[in-house]
Amino acid sequence: MSTGRTYAGASASDRAEDRRRRLLDAGLQVLGTDGYRAATVRRICREARVADRYFYECFDGTEALLLAVYAECTARLRDAVPPALAAAPGTDPLTLARAGLDAFLRVVEDDPRLARVVWFEVLGVSPEVERTSLETMSGFGRLLLALTADHAAPSPADATATRLRADAVIGGISHVVMTWTVSGFDPPRDRVTDALALFLVGGTGLG
Repeated sequence: MSTGRTYAGASASDRAEDRRRRLLDAGLQVLGTDGYRAATVRRICREARVADRYFYECFDGTEALLLAVYAECTARLRDAVPPALAAAPGTDPLTLARAGLDAFLRVVEDDPRLARVVWFEVLGVSPEVERTSLETMSGFGRLLLALTADHAAPSPADATATRLRADAVIGGISHVVMTWTVSGFDPPRDRVTDALALFLVGGTGLG
């Protein structure tokens, strides 16, 4: 399959992928610093150093860009947890909870733009964005509950009860992350990790 004429050693598809990458990076920068209302097509393209006409080659509009940036941010959070669990110095529930949560919170602390996109800029945009956010957060709740699944009492067979437990866990953790972000990451991450680990283990019925 042809990828189009090359220019400066790059094929058309390579150049298109480069533009998309630059638009995503610019989206994170603008959404994560000035917010969704500031993320006009012109502003994003200026930040990305991409001509305005190429924006719609990659995204249907700024809401589509927001969803794409959100997906990358939440993937960074999700992907940080398994390696931390594998390297944890023990297998008891509290140790695993601390390891997973510390990795999760480190990503938030290392990039405040990500925290703003994931927990703030998705609010009130559209029903589609809110649905995506709620489904993603429920998935995080299930992931965090699974940190102690091998050691917890048997989970209810009722899928609704399991979903509600996951939602309760991520709701509490999300509120802490939001207030922690707004406070400029005070108190230190280790204290937040310890408090949330105790909360999480308690939420599995082991506390």
